Amino acid sequence: MRIRNVVQLHTVNRLQAFGWPLVIMSLSLTITLIIGALVVGVGGADARTGMNTGMQWNGAIFALLGPLIGFGFIAMGQYFPLALGLGLTRREFAAGTALVFVGNAAFYAAVVTIGKVVEVATGGFGLGVRFFDTFYTGIGAWWQTLVQTFLLILAVMLVGAAITTAFHRWGQSFLWVFWIGLAAVVLAVVAGALLSDAFRAAAMDVLGMAWGGWMVVIAGFAALGAAVWLTLVRRAQAR
Repeated sequence: MRIRNVVQLHTVNRLQAFGWPLVIMSLSLTITLIIGALVVGVGGADARTGMNTGMQWNGAIFALLGPLIGFGFIAMGQYFPLALGLGLTRREFAAGTALVFVGNAAFYAAVVTIGKVVEVATGGFGLGVRFFDTFYTGIGAWWQTLVQTFLLILAVMLVGAAITTAFHRWGQSFLWVFWIGLAAVVLAVVAGALLSDAFRAAAMDVLGMAWGGWMVVIAGFAALGAAVWLTLVRRAQAR
């Protein structure tokens, strides 16, 4: 199997594959540090403590995670038709792309984990800021961040690939069904949260689930995305 050719197809543009995500992450980190320095300069130690607590939900890390979330869409939307045009089989493309997904998830999870270790060791780079040590990437031990970030990146890439492959398979009609179905789910959740005490209690139980439970949920989404993607890619049309 020409899996290596598929990997090279995804990574031939080094700047797009690795450079831009890291550059954008660095710019976002720089902005976070500047803001932290300004806050600490004005508010002192109390501001540093409060900022460190409040920034558990800091979304600046999505400057890195955002492009990776879209990688699954790009893999099927851009590279799938090209791979078939170059004579690669669907099985070869799926195997090589899955390897790239796992490699990307491992590489960027390691980047985030190393960043977290440095951030925690230096007290938020001496400013009390949080960039890597956030709720989205795990606020527990470093190994939890490694596992959580790896599973999160892998899951969104697989789900993104599955959604794009479904579009290749069924076209515009799938998009209508998908968005209407998603809107219905969101509406049902909002209605349940507003109108039902039992639903709110159940939702709070889910949100309060232990870290291990959430990892099982994320892994479940990754497995579902992989199953749908690998099933549909066999018959998906290149668009």
